[in-house]
Amino acid sequence: MGCNFCRRKEELITRMNYLAPDENEIVLKDYSSPNDALLDIIESKQNFFTKIQLVDFVNLLEQFDIETCGVITDEPMHTNFSSEDEFLDKSMELKEFIIFIETNILTSNDLIVSIKEYGVNFFRTFCIEMFKSLESKLKENKNNNIDANLIKRRNILAFGILFCDCENIEKIKLFFDIFKNEDSKEFSKSEEINDFLMTLILLGSYCIINTRNKIFDEKKGIKKLEKDELLNLYKICEYNNCQKLVEIFNETFFKIENYEWKDFKKQFEDIDNGFGWILSSKGIRRKLEEIENQ
Repeated sequence: MGCNFCRRKEELITRMNYLAPDENEIVLKDYSSPNDALLDIIESKQNFFTKIQLVDFVNLLEQFDIETCGVITDEPMHTNFSSEDEFLDKSMELKEFIIFIETNILTSNDLIVSIKEYGVNFFRTFCIEMFKSLESKLKENKNNNIDANLIKRRNILAFGILFCDCENIEKIKLFFDIFKNEDSKEFSKSEEINDFLMTLILLGSYCIINTRNKIFDEKKGIKKLEKDELLNLYKICEYNNCQKLVEIFNETFFKIENYEWKDFKKQFEDIDNGFGWILSSKGIRRKLEEIENQ
């Protein structure tokens, strides 16, 4: 199911803050690492997620129904989300994910120029490999317990948080909202948060690296990676390092047991010592490199 989000053209020229309209923007550190250049062409230049507004991505994911996909409705755009939203716990298998990409993401007017330039097949393959890589590592995280409901739509939201266009405060607010306790309105440690942290970390490291290794196209300027390049990339995202980074986040983020919104967002305000890295694929890789070099 698609939605007809009727935002004015002038609103699209200047990015609108839909998910945290009453909040000031928070500046996050622009992370970088030596290996970014090898990944940039598929992570940024040909990653169509970067052309989609985060608020659109969340709405499309919430309203997606495989039985009615591609049908345009007048469903209003949602800007407030909750940990109790039913769509977050709905499972999504690879087949459904690809249909979602084809009928919702690749039909966006925002992508017309990019689609004409690059075509859809490369991005479709990118999405398939990213999903498969994520699924394989999440199974490893659960000791290879094969679960048909392993990937939830909450996990798919990590694609939006890492890659979609939005203000930083929108990412931070969405992260808070989809995990806060609806009774206390507080954000606390949980296995669900650990699972989401692992999803963010894997997508920003192993998944993008594994996908870069599997898809290359000389005509598009995407050369096949050399053996030494692959070794340097893969060594930073070993599973133990990813697990360690989840532990580091929990140990350093939760200075208090429960966070209300005003205290939660403060954790991202310190450019050098804040937690903006978890919302950035480059930031995630930088932190993994620090672990590897310890």
